[in-house]
Amino acid sequence: MAMPEHEPLSEEEIRDDLLSRVIDIVSHPEEQESASLAFISDYSDADLANLLESITDQYRAVVCRYIPADRGWGILHLLHYETARHVLDILTEAQMQELLKRITEIDVLTFAEILPSEVVEDYLEQQESLTIEQMQQALSYQDEEVGRYLNNDILRSRPTAPVRRVLERIEKYPERDFVGVYAVDAQGEYQGACTIEQLRHVAPSTPLANIIVEVDPINDDQDITKAAQHLNPVTGFAWHPVQKEGKIIGAIAVSILMQRLKERSLEVLASETAQDEEDLFTPVTVAARMRAIWLTTNLLTAFLASWVIGLFGDALQQVVALAILMPVVASMGGIAGSQTLAVALRGIALNHLKRSNLKLLLDKELKIAAFNGVLLGALIGVVVSFWFNSVPLGGIIFVAIVFNSLAAASSGTVIPFVLKQMKIDPAVAGSVILTTVTDVVGFFIFLGLGSLLLLP
Repeated sequence: MAMPEHEPLSEEEIRDDLLSRVIDIVSHPEEQESASLAFISDYSDADLANLLESITDQYRAVVCRYIPADRGWGILHLLHYETARHVLDILTEAQMQELLKRITEIDVLTFAEILPSEVVEDYLEQQESLTIEQMQQALSYQDEEVGRYLNNDILRSRPTAPVRRVLERIEKYPERDFVGVYAVDAQGEYQGACTIEQLRHVAPSTPLANIIVEVDPINDDQDITKAAQHLNPVTGFAWHPVQKEGKIIGAIAVSILMQRLKERSLEVLASETAQDEEDLFTPVTVAARMRAIWLTTNLLTAFLASWVIGLFGDALQQVVALAILMPVVASMGGIAGSQTLAVALRGIALNHLKRSNLKLLLDKELKIAAFNGVLLGALIGVVVSFWFNSVPLGGIIFVAIVFNSLAAASSGTVIPFVLKQMKIDPAVAGSVILTTVTDVVGFFIFLGLGSLLLLP
């Protein structure tokens, strides 16, 4: 009797399985003594990049030990820039040295902002003068400008030149890997482009003008994302001409433009991220510091609302003080929860947040909430103690803010994931449920403690 054939796993299922296995092995080393992460080398660069995006630095450090050095740069290029920065930061000196042995020009140009300056300088010193000049020119552009990713290996030729002559010029420089041929007139004005492959499929006597096609050039100082958005790809052309002051100076790979366009689309899908610099598993201290800035800003606006309410409560004492301070508790919980919700939504949109790593994200968010909750709760408690001349009231709001921050972190992490499992759009419903949770928890703790400790 024939055995039924199993359906092949989808890409998402493969990545979910990989993530679960890695977390299980790293989280329980005592139960997995004979287990090794060597199997991860069987997965593609894209799968491993997705894995690194979906785990914390603690897990990344272990995973990086098993990633073959010759695949390191390929995987780094698939990561979001901030994730690549964190991965490079956690590499051991030996791992970094193995990686640097295989560094190429495109690696230096792409990661120049996050690589040690001496690495860039050492690489330039080892190159030929022409390469150094080209790389220094590329590094003179900002990271998001087209010129940063320019390839200078192009051939310029007159439109009247026969194909034979063009091919002879190409063969004269076997060490160069030309990516395209661009026709320019006597004044250097761009006329059109063709590929090397096209040259080899026409009669040698054919004038270049007969085979070139119109491919609109991109300006060297244009933002790479905007260039990708307005790109009109031409079939068969893997490289797009780049111009400076009307003259063709090189070409940029269409794949680079398409990758940036894809990243931009994902950013739009998850546009409410707490900070542009924060990825799903930014280290706790870094993420806490970034979010504390906005929490402090929100604190000032919350106190302003409380002050306005307090203008009408001079005749009343402690009971009115509770009402005056309620917006502070609610607002702090709401903002802390929305920051966590934004990170979780981004993780879901990028397909980095799964059931297997939900606990990792929850642990990270609770640590951030505890850090900011204690810090800002203490600050608020001191201010309230002096404002209302009541130490117990200061203590009550401190406890309320700490616990509400923890509740906000928990709900902000779990709610969007649960909604996704229920086939409900977490971007639409998440904030509504989150606000309800933080308000109920915050008011219950604050007013409950106030009733017990302040009222006779």
